[in-house]
This record gives sequence, structure tokens and C-alpha cells, in this order.
Amino acid sequence: MKTKHIILIYITLLFFGLNTYATEKSDEMILKQLSLYEGQNHTNQLNTANALMDLFYEMGLTDEQIKFDRSYSDSTITRELYYWSSEYFYDISDFKNALVWGLKALPLCNGSEIEADCLSLISLSYFRLSKFHKAAEYAKECYKLDEKSGDPDIMSSSLNTIAGIYLGANLPQEGEKYIIKALDLASKADNPARMSVILGMASEIFHALGKNKEALEYIEKACKIESDLQREGKLMVRLTQKASILIGLNKWEEAEKTLLEAIPYLKKSPNQESYGIACNKMGMALLGQGRNDEAISYFKDGAYIFSTNGDIRNEMHSRKGLYESYWSNCQDSAKIELEKFNDLKDSLYNNATSESMAHYSSEFESTWLRLENQKQRKITEITLIISIIFVILLAINWCIHKRRSSIKEEALKSIINQLKEEKSDEEQYHHLDNAKQIFLRHIVSSIMKNISDKEYSVETLASDMCLTSGHLNRKIKSITGLTSQQYILRVRMEYAKHLLVHSPEITISQIAYNCGFEDAASFSRAFKRTYDRTPSQVRQEEGE
Repeated sequence: MKTKHIILIYITLLFFGLNTYATEKSDEMILKQLSLYEGQNHTNQLNTANALMDLFYEMGLTDEQIKFDRSYSDSTITRELYYWSSEYFYDISDFKNALVWGLKALPLCNGSEIEADCLSLISLSYFRLSKFHKAAEYAKECYKLDEKSGDPDIMSSSLNTIAGIYLGANLPQEGEKYIIKALDLASKADNPARMSVILGMASEIFHALGKNKEALEYIEKACKIESDLQREGKLMVRLTQKASILIGLNKWEEAEKTLLEAIPYLKKSPNQESYGIACNKMGMALLGQGRNDEAISYFKDGAYIFSTNGDIRNEMHSRKGLYESYWSNCQDSAKIELEKFNDLKDSLYNNATSESMAHYSSEFESTWLRLENQKQRKITEITLIISIIFVILLAINWCIHKRRSSIKEEALKSIINQLKEEKSDEEQYHHLDNAKQIFLRHIVSSIMKNISDKEYSVETLASDMCLTSGHLNRKIKSITGLTSQQYILRVRMEYAKHLLVHSPEITISQIAYNCGFEDAASFSRAFKRTYDRTPSQVRQEEGE
């Protein structure tokens, strides 16, 4: 940054009451000035906006210096300032503030040249905050705008974002469709930098699908592009992705070697998110080699970064790694990390990302059980007993299967009657017209048919109803006051309550599985949040 530019910026900021600039952090100062901006008159807003835009330019955020004069309308100045403020906060990994200012900018961007950019920025901010449903909603709106342009480069970028959101929500099979199309469009765009990004995403999706050979081919192509372009920072990110695939192939030492090349650079980078991810990967590579004590420091660094940034999804990886690292030598510390993991899992559930939670729950609980079994189980000869139990279970299963359809039909009636009695924000269910009641019955019926499927999502329900996810969500919310995800959860809870009250022979664990939960603990927490009572209390107080 040139000295004369720094002096000019200082003078400008001081002139408009920013005399604490020298001592405050830039992000705190920017937030303070944005707050002041909203209450200023046109002249002062113009000056404040220009001062902040100069600062963004000097930071390298904008490619060219943006200057406002009196010919600019208030809405145009505000739109640009809010949008670039959102870009700034996203760039420093403050995703909450990036979302705040992006959402403020969006209504002002309607029909402008930055509307698609603003939608994309909001989508990515939601994604970083693990709110995948909202992220997908805005990303698809962005793609609709980009599709109108017919530009394969821009379209491939939007599709890449959507694919990444599905990957984050642990639906890589959905993401595969988008990334394949993105690769096809990128090949027509002749933009090596864009192709590298999309190849990196393709490698992650195929890695998640267990197709590690294809994933490795994609990431090696991406690394070559970045090397040819001499973009060292991007190359280090690609190497981190490559290490993840090598870990999937159990090539622990090769992964460690790759990460040792990337981590020193990423640690100095202002984008600490990439450094945190690399730390998690290094921890995994060391765990794979049995070097648990060395892994702890890397997982700790990752946990600190993701906790600071509010990145729940990646912090869960760090907490899981710490749990495994501590288990053999310090079980008290391991239990603390387990509690933190469970708190994060609950937070993901509350943010309507149950698909992601189910994946992490399954992965983590299986690891926990494996470690517990290694510690505690004793080998005994039980083959004969298992055979006898298996025959008995076959007979019981036949009886249960015979009753299942009648239980579900009875439960369906009970659920609809129960939901009719609950008030929404706008009206009561029993005041709904006939068409809306029929619509809700179809919704509940579709959910009930798939009630035990833990992967059943809003997208699947929308497909069953021949609607888009957005249309489905708006329709359900207008009738019930609930989001689609909340409504699916409510039906699961009502069905669980019906079984608890009317089917005493079914255990709480079985009810949890029957209602689409990975385990009884997750089910009990969700049930208590809904009814303020545990499943056992409901069964005891209301059971037949």
C-alpha cells in the first residue's frame, strides 16, 4: 500500500469522525461506520461510503477504485456499500456479518448487474454457517439469473456452488449431477482458473462417493492448472484436497507429506478457513499412523478457527478428531470433546440441517462404539444363542410386519387430528378450506410412507408433491407457520408420540429407528425439545 494513499485514507476517516481508526481493528471500525452510515444525511453518507470504498480498494477487495458523487442516488450508494461490506466480511471469514450485509444489499440489487453476485455471496455465507437448505435456495436463484446470460463460465460457477452445498449437506449423490454439468460447461468456457475450482469440487464429491480413483485424477489435474498459472495460494488449497483423498485411500504418510507442503503457507494466509481444514486433515493423517499426541495440536488449531468463525460443520470434524486423539491416554478430555461434539450436533439440528447431523452422528457414534468395544468387550462363545434368537426374531418380525400397516393408518389419523388442534401464525388447522386440508393430508401421507428413512429430505418431499422446494416451503409455511423441515420433524414427533402412547410393546430405541433417527439419544433430545418431556415421561403419563 502506498504511503500517500494511507495518509489520505487516515485524513478522510478522521475528518468524518473516525479518529479511533488507528487503534480499532478494521472489522470493528467498519461495523461502527456502517452503523453510523444508516443514520446520516445524504452528504455524510456519500463521504462515509467513499472513505470505506477507498479502504476496500486499498485492501485489494475491489479491482478498481469506486467513487461516488452527488449524481448517485441514495439507493445505489447503499447497495454498493452493503454489497462490498458483505464481500469484505466474507473475505475475513466473518460469515455472520457477511450474511447480515448481503441480505441488506439484496433488495437493492433487484435487476442490477450485481444481483447474481449478491445471491451467490448470501448462499456461500449460509453454507459456511452450515445452513444448507437456505444456501441451496439462494444458489439456485443465482443460477436462474446466470442461465439467462448463456455464459458457460458463469453458469459453471453457479452449478459448482450448488454442488458444494449438496456435498456440505452430505448429499454427494445430488451434488454429482450438478458438478458433471459444471465440468461440461467449464470445458467450453476456456477459463483455466474456473476449471481448477470445479475440478477441486469434483474431486471432493467423488471422494465423498467413495470413488477415490476418479477423485485423485480430478485433483491432480487441478493441481497442474494451479502450478501452470503460478497461483501458489490456490495450489496449497488443492494440495489439501489431495491429502483428503489420500487419507481416504489410507495413504497416511503420503497425505502427511502433501500437507507439510501446504500448511506453512496456509498458516500465514488471511483465509484461516483453509488453514483450519488443512489442520483437520493433518490430524487425521497422524491418527492413521497412530501418532495421537501429535494429532491433538492440529485438531485444536482447527477447532479454534472454526469455533471463532461459527463454522459448525468443520468444528465437528475437529471435535471428533480430538475425541479419538485423547481416548487412549486421557479419557476425561475425550469425554469433554464428546460433549462439545453433541452440542454442535444439536445446533446443526436446530438449524434445520438434520441430513448433515445424521451423517455426523452415524460416523461419530460408530467410532465411539468401536473404541468402547475395543476397551470393554470380552470374547465369548454365543453362536448357538444367536441362532436361536435369530429364529425367534424372524417370527416376531413377521407379526410386527403384519401389524405395521394398520398402526401407520391409525397413527396417520391421529397425527392429522393432533396437528389440526395446533395454532399457526395465521389460522388454525380446523379453519382451513378443503383444498388446504387435502394438501396437508397428502404431505403427511408422503412423510408417513417414508417415516423410517433418515435421509428423507425437503427436496424428496417436494419431488413427491411435484413442487419445487421453494414452492413447497412457501405453501407449508403459509398454512402452518412452519418451514418444510420443521413440518417433517413435527410429523416424525407426532408419530413417535402415537407409538409411545398406543404401542407399549415397542421400545423407545425401536421407535427412534422407526421415526427416522440414527439413535435413541438423538431422538430423545429432539422429542424433549418438541414436547418439553422425555419419551419415557410421555409413555408413563399418557400410555394405555
